[in-house]
Amino acid sequence: MEPEPAVPASPLPGAAPAGPPRRLMITQMVLENFKSYAGAQSVGPFHKSFSSVVGPNGSGKSNVIDAMLFVFGKRAKQLRLNKVSELIHNSTHHRNLEMARVSVHFQEIVDIDDEGFEAVPGSQFVISRTAHRNNSSNYYINDRKSNFTEVTDLLKGKGVDLDNNRFLILQGEVEQISMMKPKGQTEHETGLLEYLEDIIGTDKYIACLDESAKRLEALNEQRQSMLQRVKTAQKGRDSLAGDKDAAETYLAKERACLGEQSVLAQVLAAKAQVNVEKIEGNVGKLEERLAHERQKFAQYDEVLKEHEARYNAVNVEYQGIAGELEKATGDFKEFERKDIKYREDLKHLKAKLKKLEDKSGKDGAKAGELQAEVARLGEEVPALQVQVADMEAQLAKAQEVRQGLEEGIRGEVEGYRAQLEGVKAELAPWEAQMKEVQARIDVAASERDLLTKQHEQAVARHADAKAALAAAQAAAKERTGQIKEMEASVEKYRLQAQQARANEAAAQQQVEQLEAALREVRGRVEQRRADASSQVSQGAVVQALMEAKQRGDIEGIYGRLGDLGAIAKEYDIAVSTACGALDYIVVETTSAAQRCVELLRQRQLGVATFLILEKQQHLSGALKEKKQPPEGVKRLFDLVKCTDDRLRVAFYYALRDTVVAGDLEQASRIAYGQDKRWRRVVTLKGEMINESGTMTGGGGKPRGGRMLLGSAAPRAVDGRAAAAELQTAEAELNASQEALRAARDALSDASSEAKNAERMLADLETAIPKARMEAEAALATAADLQSRLGELEAATHVSGEDAARLKALGADIAREEKALAELRRKSEGLSKKVEALQAQIEGAGGEKLRRQRALCDKLQEDITACESEATKKGVQAASAQKQLDKLHKEVAKADAEREKLAAQQQASMQEFKALEEAAFAVLEAVRRTEGELAAKEGQLNDIRADFESKKKEVATIRQVEVDIQDELDKQKSAHKEERSKVRYWGGKAAEAAKAIEERDGAAPAPLTPDQLEAPANQEKEVQYRITMLEEELSRMDVDLEAIEKWRQKDAEYAERTKDLQAATAERDEVRRDHEELRKRRLDEFMAGFNVIGLKLKEMYQMITLGGDAELELVDSLDPFAEGILFSVRPPKKSWKNIANLSGGEKTLSSLSLVFALHHYKPTPLYVMDEIDAALDFKNVSIVGHYIKERTKNAQFVIISLRNNMFELADRLVGIYKTDNATKSVAINPHQFAVGGRGAANGAAPQCGGRTAAAGNAADKEQQPPEVAAA
Repeated sequence: MEPEPAVPASPLPGAAPAGPPRRLMITQMVLENFKSYAGAQSVGPFHKSFSSVVGPNGSGKSNVIDAMLFVFGKRAKQLRLNKVSELIHNSTHHRNLEMARVSVHFQEIVDIDDEGFEAVPGSQFVISRTAHRNNSSNYYINDRKSNFTEVTDLLKGKGVDLDNNRFLILQGEVEQISMMKPKGQTEHETGLLEYLEDIIGTDKYIACLDESAKRLEALNEQRQSMLQRVKTAQKGRDSLAGDKDAAETYLAKERACLGEQSVLAQVLAAKAQVNVEKIEGNVGKLEERLAHERQKFAQYDEVLKEHEARYNAVNVEYQGIAGELEKATGDFKEFERKDIKYREDLKHLKAKLKKLEDKSGKDGAKAGELQAEVARLGEEVPALQVQVADMEAQLAKAQEVRQGLEEGIRGEVEGYRAQLEGVKAELAPWEAQMKEVQARIDVAASERDLLTKQHEQAVARHADAKAALAAAQAAAKERTGQIKEMEASVEKYRLQAQQARANEAAAQQQVEQLEAALREVRGRVEQRRADASSQVSQGAVVQALMEAKQRGDIEGIYGRLGDLGAIAKEYDIAVSTACGALDYIVVETTSAAQRCVELLRQRQLGVATFLILEKQQHLSGALKEKKQPPEGVKRLFDLVKCTDDRLRVAFYYALRDTVVAGDLEQASRIAYGQDKRWRRVVTLKGEMINESGTMTGGGGKPRGGRMLLGSAAPRAVDGRAAAAELQTAEAELNASQEALRAARDALSDASSEAKNAERMLADLETAIPKARMEAEAALATAADLQSRLGELEAATHVSGEDAARLKALGADIAREEKALAELRRKSEGLSKKVEALQAQIEGAGGEKLRRQRALCDKLQEDITACESEATKKGVQAASAQKQLDKLHKEVAKADAEREKLAAQQQASMQEFKALEEAAFAVLEAVRRTEGELAAKEGQLNDIRADFESKKKEVATIRQVEVDIQDELDKQKSAHKEERSKVRYWGGKAAEAAKAIEERDGAAPAPLTPDQLEAPANQEKEVQYRITMLEEELSRMDVDLEAIEKWRQKDAEYAERTKDLQAATAERDEVRRDHEELRKRRLDEFMAGFNVIGLKLKEMYQMITLGGDAELELVDSLDPFAEGILFSVRPPKKSWKNIANLSGGEKTLSSLSLVFALHHYKPTPLYVMDEIDAALDFKNVSIVGHYIKERTKNAQFVIISLRNNMFELADRLVGIYKTDNATKSVAINPHQFAVGGRGAANGAAPQCGGRTAAAGNAADKEQQPPEVAAA
């Protein structure tokens, strides 16, 4: 890259060397044979500040400026001549001169005051230039020959602006300054922008900016070309990106699948090996235990046979005595039944007599009371009816008044009600929070109550035990007396038992029928629930898609795969487990699937998987092949019934060659057999063996109902229909359950009734022996309770842990109750608002309406109370009369019954006495036989206990032997199976490692022992990943060569991108440098422009005494685009363009700009030729005074014919012409006394040279008189 051209640094305006300021001045000029000057003529000396050159027109004043320009290097044409030789003086008295010479004397000074100065020692120098007849010229510095370059460099070094010639304003040029265009229209034309840029110094950047702009444009074109090549390469590479990504994804998934298969095989092989080693150890231990148990069984079996013989002999003797006792007991029971019957009859007769006597007395007293009550109620009811009629009339009048009052406040009440609803809505969240806090309080309180209840229950158990002890002791004493009351009606209970058993049989039959029906209904409900859970989101998706199909929005939708075919019910669980794609949506084309996806996305219905038929046609050949699975099993695909043959390819995609086996054993034989086509097997119970060899399923509830069964009607495919079906099925289930519950209740009631009757019969048959046994049991219970009282008393004490928990719960409840109180406090305002609004609603209408409402309510309450009371008393009167009539009849009946019972009681007592004498003899025989049986029973019990103990020991040993043998058989079978798995999975791991080595060039590292000891769910996770990868690989169709093609295109893209980056970097660097140059130019220009603009405004206001001037940017954003506009507003006039000003106004504008530029960048010399020609007297005076007073830091040489200009000069240089030759004389006007001293003396001090007075005639020459020096 070429370096940017160097830009010279800009000097700061007004910069000066350290120390007192020094500046350059012209002391005098010597003109020899130059134009109108003949011979050597000295012009000057000039004043350090303001010198004026005066003289008549044509005398050669302007030749002074031409002489200065000649020395400063201007050409002849710039001096209004064609050739240099024309600068040589030629007059009547001076002809054929060979040369002309101009010498300008310079020196540097340091100002002391307005008049005084100090010349810098050694700073004087003279620059001369000669013009020869041969049109040649030479430069000299201090009489040393030099050249143009050295002369201009010297003057520029002293601050003379030779580039812009700002130090020189010729006659007529002053107006042209303000007339400059905003910007030069051509490269060689100077506008106001170029004029100011030259002065400010930013024009030095133009050439560099032009050059850098050209370079930037060339680099942009070069970069654009490279960018186009990069885009072309990128487009070519990106066109292969999809195929490349698909191929890489395929390879990555394939490699990942191999890796996962390797991991799975190693894990399963290691797991099987661990199981083999574990089983081998178990088998050895089991064989040792089995031998030991068999030997032990043989020993115990011999002992058992001996005990059995002894038991049988004693049992024969016992049965003989028991037979005798049974006969004697039967006889005695018969006497007991009769005894109980007589006793109960007598007891019953006595009770009835006593009851009849008591009843007679009570009935008589009550009859009197009822008679009085009937009379009283007969008087009170009519009085209440009259009172009700009066109050109803009052109520009607009060309601008319209230309705009139309420009609007037209807609008007010409605507003209160709206406010009330709003406040209640605000209060609702607070009430919800209070409910939550209250719920936590209730939970803690429940736990506290539970702990307290446990303690209370322990106390209650202790108290119950004490009470039971007392009751048992009392029961033992009272049981004998209760025997007489045990048999009431033997025949009644016998008939009741028979009828109850018949009812029980009928109820049992009904329960069995209802249970069968309930199982069928419950199966349907579970099926619907499974459908609802699996279709809760899928149903909405399918419904939306099918509705779109019906509307014609999307063509080619078939529906959910599981709804498009049917299978026999026995294979329901198998197909639901093995076919994960039953919930896929079947569509015809890819575009149909895309439209479906877009529909689901727009409606935010979730996601669905689509099975595209046109993408599965490659399976058509495979599904038509005739295949015969081993062992007579069938493929699930062959079992599916499909109405449309075009859909068979979809079911083959989902099922492939999956076969269904009867059980897991058969499935294992097929899956692990030699034929690899049948690696995927599912059992009827849903146990699954995958192609990788892993087993899934079992352990939980089998999954079913995902496909239509047999000829069943199509299932609902939307969530609403599925919910409706489920609701109907659940309602049917609830009805069946309710019917079954009722039938079971009837069965239970019949069974309970039969058991109660039979139990009563048994109790009645063994009344006395049972009573004795119960008495003994009561005594035993009392003893047992006595022994347990200590333990129960200890349980009544609260444990430390429970006490701590109760304390914690109390603290929790207190904290939550505090929080609840805080919530109530915060919501109290809203609650009060509700109460206030309710009160306002109730109180609307004022006190008068409230009193009227209260009156109506009170009357209504009184009417209701009176009507209720009247009704009540009427019912009471009728009831009392009926009771009275009934009492009269019952009294008469009771008297007759009492006489009859007395006669029956006397007869029963005589029969009972005869029965007791016969029963005593039988009782003696029973007691004797019971003693013999008890002795024999003790002996038999001892032998039987010994025999049963030995029998249990033998049975236990035998059971242990059987269990060990069974476990040993299982372990051997498992050992064989695990060994087979070790070989199988070891082979699978080797195959996977070999495949990975062929692909990657290196075999994968085997799993470490730590990796093999992974979590228990690692196997399922790996198998799941393998299944997902295999499924994804089966759906992918990729071009593996696309990867290499993409790499070639990517290399090309990278190379071109590198070239583009290099070009961009080069372009950016050039652009950065270009922008930096532009910024530097703009910053420096605007800094100077602002200073000049402010000073211009000040100068113009001062010169014009109130006018205004502006330098404006035509384009405020880019001053270099359109240039600078110079606008002025003369005093008491509007803003005007320079072109529309008068000549004097143009001159003033130009001078304001010149003086502003002088302030910004002072130049030591200014030479002006009649700049005041177009100005009036006042403006000439203003300009003159400004030059006089405000330009002390520069030397002004002004040619002027206006007395109010040159009279202000510090030095007058007179120019006059005699004999066609110009001469000059200089005077110091300050030497003249103002007011007449100089005038009186008639003399003027001579400053040097010769003196002359200026005449007034333009073309008339006058010889001035010589005057003596003062």
